[in-house]
Amino acid sequence: MPRKRKSDPSLYAWDEENMKAAVMAHLKDGMPIRTAATLHAVQKSTLSRYCKAYSASADEEKVAFRFTPRYDVKKVFSSEMEDSLESYILLSSRMNYGLTKKRTKKLAWEFAKANTLKYPKSWDDNEAAGEDWYKGFMERHTRISLRRPESTSLHRNLGFNRAAVDTFYKHLEELQSKFHFPADRIYNMDETGLSNVQQKCRKVLSPKGLKQLGATTSQERGKLFTMVGTINAMGSLIPPYLIFGRTRFVERLLDGAPPGTKAVASGKPGNAWMTTELFLGYFEHFKRTICFKDKVPPAKGPCVLMNKLLVVFIAEMNVVI
Repeated sequence: MPRKRKSDPSLYAWDEENMKAAVMAHLKDGMPIRTAATLHAVQKSTLSRYCKAYSASADEEKVAFRFTPRYDVKKVFSSEMEDSLESYILLSSRMNYGLTKKRTKKLAWEFAKANTLKYPKSWDDNEAAGEDWYKGFMERHTRISLRRPESTSLHRNLGFNRAAVDTFYKHLEELQSKFHFPADRIYNMDETGLSNVQQKCRKVLSPKGLKQLGATTSQERGKLFTMVGTINAMGSLIPPYLIFGRTRFVERLLDGAPPGTKAVASGKPGNAWMTTELFLGYFEHFKRTICFKDKVPPAKGPCVLMNKLLVVFIAEMNVVI
């Protein structure tokens, strides 16, 4: 597709009927070409070109002769083909396998080649569509934008599906209908990996307006430790619970941490994933904090949770459907 150039819109301010009337006035009525162009508000040079083309056409071609420009003469894909490309790009993005700009251009070349379409020779030389086609494609399909996704581990991508989400919200609705939890008794817990090395994903094409965008990776590399955060529906926070991938824990790791932060060592160097044992340790930290907030003194043994307390664990459910 040729590059879109800026031009004077007044040069094309005529329709098919005006051009046809001007051509007929010059060829059949013998009106001078300049007079016909002025009378029907068309460009003289453009009218002269159409008159020559109409005169050189055969009689059967004159019946279906076009008096409008063919802007799609160098168009590679039809509208239906471009729509199918758009649908594929959007589907890939929703599956966390979004296409980069380079991969999209290569896909366009492969698509054109597989359908034996006419395209510029430079596409074969570069094994990818040109920059002009890409810019035009993005202008014609406004639902797509170039954005940078978040790394999403493969196990999270596979474990998150519509059936699991429906089951989760079904149970949540049943509990809320039964116990009528107030906002300050509903807690949401999630875990995230923190790293001191910023690793950026490449930008991919995705739907506009999407709040969260992921890109599937074999693992979220660069992770140094795991932070477990908890917040209730009113915005009150529980101090963080940190998991470091090391054999022994040292207190200096908590330098500068928020007050009340609890940190542990996973016991496995380089592995700071949440495990069953570490989760039980987090839950003890959670109970102690809740008991302190509610001012319930631990008289005998561990503090028991207050009645009507709901904790929503969605550590692996933060991908948008």
